[in-house]
Amino acid sequence: PGGVGPMTIAILLENTLRAAELSDST
Repeated sequence: PGGVGPMTIAILLENTLRAAELSDST
């Protein structure tokens, strides 16, 4: 996909990590 830049990847990674942390703490 040509529309995916480093910024988008960074945001996706951050969201994934945050979601993992949230589900871990429950």
